[in-house]
Amino acid sequence: MKRICLYGLSIILLFAAIGCACGRNNAPTGPENPNVTVVVDDPAAKNALAYFQAHTGYLPTVVLLNDETLQKTAEDLAARGESAERADVLKAICTGATCLLLKDEALVQEYEALGFVIDNEALRTLTASYRIENADQLGVTVVQMPSGSETNLDALKALVSWLTGAEAKHLADNPDLLK
Repeated sequence: MKRICLYGLSIILLFAAIGCACGRNNAPTGPENPNVTVVVDDPAAKNALAYFQAHTGYLPTVVLLNDETLQKTAEDLAARGESAERADVLKAICTGATCLLLKDEALVQEYEALGFVIDNEALRTLTASYRIENADQLGVTVVQMPSGSETNLDALKALVSWLTGAEAKHLADNPDLLK
C-alpha cells in the first residue's frame, strides 16, 4: 500500500513538473516601447540603426537630415503660417525624436546653440553599460533633446550602450557593412 501511494505521489509530482516546464516562456519579450525616432545626418548612421534594431528589438524611425528634409520642413512650416527660420526648421525636424546622431560638427554646434545637449558624462551616468572611451567609434555625436522634452529613455539607454559596444565597434572596423 505504501508503495502504491509513493508511486502515485511520484507520478503526480512528475506531471506537475512537466506542467510547470511547459507553461514557462523563455523567449525574450523585447522592449516595452519599441518605437524610437532618431535624426541622423549621414546615410551610414541610418544603416547602422538597422543593426541596432536587429540587436535590441527597438524599431527606429530614422529621419535623414539633409537639404531635401530641411526644405520640405520649411515649406510645411510656412504653409501652416509658422516661422520657417533655420532654427525653427531644425527644431521642427526633431519633434518627437529621442536623440540625434550627427557627424557634421557645424550641425552639432547649431543644435547645441538651440538648447540640445551634448554630454558624454551624462550618458555615462544614464546607463552603466555606456563606454565613454568608445563614444566616437562610429564617428557620430549623440545629441540629446533639450531638458523637458519627452523621450523614450529606455531606447536612449539601449542606443547609447549599443553605440559604444562590440557590435558598433565591428561596424566601425568594417565600414563596408554600412553601405
